[in-house]
Amino acid sequence: MADIIVAADEVAATKLVHDAETALGTVSKSGSGSLGPFTASWNASAYLANGTIDLISPNVIRVADCELHYTLGFTFSFDLSSILPDFCLPQVCIWIPFVGTVCTPEVCIDWPTISIPVSYSDMVKFTADFSLNVYLSGGNWLVDIVIVGIPSLTISLAAAAILVAIGTAASLVLLAVPFIGPFLAGAVIAITAAIGIAGITGLLGPILSLFVSGLTFNIYKQPKVFEVLPAALPLDPAVKVTLDSVTAAVVASDEDELVLTADISP
Repeated sequence: MADIIVAADEVAATKLVHDAETALGTVSKSGSGSLGPFTASWNASAYLANGTIDLISPNVIRVADCELHYTLGFTFSFDLSSILPDFCLPQVCIWIPFVGTVCTPEVCIDWPTISIPVSYSDMVKFTADFSLNVYLSGGNWLVDIVIVGIPSLTISLAAAAILVAIGTAASLVLLAVPFIGPFLAGAVIAITAAIGIAGITGLLGPILSLFVSGLTFNIYKQPKVFEVLPAALPLDPAVKVTLDSVTAAVVASDEDELVLTADISP
């Protein structure tokens, strides 16, 4: 029989997981990916919060409606010459007495490549199963819960909102380009149509999956050797014990519990 047994019901387990979410804090990542026919550089940050806990024997902690709060910033470049017609200022000729006919040169606009920055923040909920992992590291016993697989993330609504944000950002950038006025609406439509919902989900899905793939929460940490009784008198030493082994499991009963057991030695 184990020397120490600690049990937590689903209410207590929920607090452990929420505390672990807070301890994990905000995580940041960056990279590049495909945005429809374009390449976009991106940076993203995210943190996790809330969720309800369901303990499932013998080794599953299900977290339902866990919230992934994220902020995404990305920039992609667009060659306006690929969607706008050539634009030339017409040649003007005038006759000058004693000089003759003088014509201005034809001036054609070389449409630039523009960079469009976009930022977006949102939250997506997911439900996932976590397995228990107990191990000794650096003199501490740790109990982690580790996500099993990659949960489904519903991002279609976010994709539509990001497409609108791209159109807005493109309009602001294009306003600074000379002579763009007559072509502004068409250029914005062409850019957003080239990307489309599929392009957004193709970028956003893999980015958000990075934050949940292999997700691990530490729910318990205890030094292998720790003091249980301080020294009472100058000649009385403190009493310490050693945790020789620690196990964790979900035990099914009238009330499912997360149970930690430990064997100790003086």
